[in-house]
Amino acid sequence: MGLSASQARLLTITARKSDCEYQSMRYSHQKLSLSRNMTDISNEYQNALDATKLVYDFYGTGDKTNPLSYNLMMTPSELNGYLPLMLSDNSGKIILNAKYAAAAKAAGIPQEGLGCLPSSATRDAFIQGMAASGLISQDAADLYTGIQYSQTIGNGSTDLATVTTEKMTLEEMLDLYTSGELCDVTTMAYSASDLKAEIIGQPSSNLSTDNFFDAVIRDGDNTGNYKGGTISLGDILADGKNYQILCRVQDNGDYMKYAATAISQLAIWEWLFGELANMLNVTGSPEVQSAITYAESMTSQLLDYSQGVYEYDNRMTKDGNGVDTNKWNGVINAMNGHTANRGSWDEAFSQKDASYCTSDYIGFTFFDNPKKDKTGNRNHCDDGVSISITNIAKAYLTYFAQAMEGLDDTKYSVSETTDNRKVKDSVLIDINDDQFLFDVAVSEGVNTDQSLNSGFYDAIFNQICMYGWRENINIDDSDYLQEMLKTGKLLLNSCSDDGYYYATNYATNTYIREISDEDMVAKAEAKYNTEKQKIENKEQILDLKMKNLDTEISSLTTEYDTIKSVISKNIEKSFKRYEA
Repeated sequence: MGLSASQARLLTITARKSDCEYQSMRYSHQKLSLSRNMTDISNEYQNALDATKLVYDFYGTGDKTNPLSYNLMMTPSELNGYLPLMLSDNSGKIILNAKYAAAAKAAGIPQEGLGCLPSSATRDAFIQGMAASGLISQDAADLYTGIQYSQTIGNGSTDLATVTTEKMTLEEMLDLYTSGELCDVTTMAYSASDLKAEIIGQPSSNLSTDNFFDAVIRDGDNTGNYKGGTISLGDILADGKNYQILCRVQDNGDYMKYAATAISQLAIWEWLFGELANMLNVTGSPEVQSAITYAESMTSQLLDYSQGVYEYDNRMTKDGNGVDTNKWNGVINAMNGHTANRGSWDEAFSQKDASYCTSDYIGFTFFDNPKKDKTGNRNHCDDGVSISITNIAKAYLTYFAQAMEGLDDTKYSVSETTDNRKVKDSVLIDINDDQFLFDVAVSEGVNTDQSLNSGFYDAIFNQICMYGWRENINIDDSDYLQEMLKTGKLLLNSCSDDGYYYATNYATNTYIREISDEDMVAKAEAKYNTEKQKIENKEQILDLKMKNLDTEISSLTTEYDTIKSVISKNIEKSFKRYEA
C-alpha cells in the first residue's frame, strides 16, 4: 500500500473509531438515565406500599367498604347516627360544598357567620335553599319546615340521634298497634251503635225513617255476629274477618244512591283513614308521608259515587215458576228483612248470605230486587246497599304499598274497572301478607325519620350561623378531602357526648380508621412491574449495541495499529534510500 493511501485509510479508521466511541458514550449515558428511572419507579412503588386511606366504620365491625366522603358525612343516615360530621378550616369556618353554600346564601347567612342563632324563618329559608340547590326534594323541605326548629341540636343536645327502626309484616305491626306498644301511637275505636241515626242525620241524604229502614255492621265470619258497640282497626283487619255496612232502603233506585252517598260521608271513613295513617306514619319520613297521602286520595275515590265505582246486581229470588234460581235467595231475603225461619230482621240481616256479594267487591254493592212488594209491606222485597269496610282498609294499605314500592314496579294492585272492582282481580295486602315489610320505630321515645333528618340539617345550620362558612368546590372529591385531612389543612368537627361540636384531628375520631390503600398498592405494583420490564428491555438493547461497538472499536484499533506500522516502515525505507 502506498504512503498516501495508507495515510487516507488511517484517517478513515480514526474517524470511524471516534464515532464508535462517541456512540458508546451515548449508550452509556442512556443506561445511566434508565438506572435513574428505575430508581424513581422503585421509590414510587415503595411509597405506594405505605399509602393509606380513611374509611368510616360506624358500627366498629372492621368494615372497610365505606371510604370517608363529604356525602357520607353531610347526608343524614344510620351511618353517621343522624348527626353530621363537618369539616372546618383553621379559622373555625365550616367547609360547604357548592349546594350547601347555595343554601347558605339563599338564607342570607354571611360567610363570617352571625355569631348567634337566628329565627326559625332564617332556618326555614336555609331548608328551602337546600331544595332549590338539589340537596333535598321540595316535598322533604316542606315537611322539615313544618317541624319545630331545634336550636339545641349540636349546642348541648344529641337527642335526635336515638332512633331505631325495624321492618315488620302487617300482622307484626298490627299486633304492636292493637296492644298499644307502637311508639307514640294512640289507638281509638269507632262507635257503631246508632248507625241508622248517623246515616239519616246526613244533611244531604234525602233519607228518613220512612224510606231508610235499618243498617248494621257485621263481621263476616259466618257466625251471624254484628257490631252494635264499637269497632277497632284490629277488628277490621283481623284474619278471617270482613266487616261490612249493610242497610235496607225502600224499593226505589234513588234511595239506594241516597244511602250510598250518606254512607260515604259517615265518620267511620275519617276515623279509618286516620287510624291507618297513625299506624303507618310511625317513622314520619317524607316517603312514607307521601305514600299515605296517595293512599288516602286513591281510596277516597272508592267512596265517591260520581266516580262510578258501584257494583249493581239485579237478582231475582225465584224464576217464573217459583223455583230458586241460585244462592242469591238468602241475599235478597236477608237484605229485604224476610224473616222466614228467623226471629227478627237483625237475625236475618246477620246471616252470611247477606254479605256474599259485598265481600267480593271493593266499593259499594247495590241489591235491587225486581219482585218488589207493591203493597207497602216493609217486611220484605226492599232494596239493599252494602260495602266492605275491611276491603276498603285493604285497598288503602295496597295503595300505600304501591307508592312505597314505586307505581311502575309494585306487585300490588287494585282492580281499575270502575264499575266492577273485584277482590279476585286485585292483589291486596292483608294480615297474612309477608312480602311487603313496613318500617316501624321500635325504640322507646324514638323520634321519626322526618324529625331526625330535620334535626340533622338544623345541626349544620346552627354551626354555620355560629362560626361562619367557606365554600370549597373540590370537597366532594373523596381523595381531595382525605388528603386535606391527612395534611392537617382541614379539621374534623364531630359532636361529643356533651352535645357540642369540637374541631379535632381525624385520628381522634373513633369511627374513622386509616388503613392500607390496597387498591393504590395494587395499581402501583402493576405500574412498577410494567415499567421495570420496559427498562430492562431497553437496557438489553443498549448492552447489545455497546457490545457491537466494543467489537468494532477493537477491530478498528487493530487495523489502525497495522496501517500505522506499514506507514512507519515506508517512511524508514525512504530515509534509507536517500542516505545511500
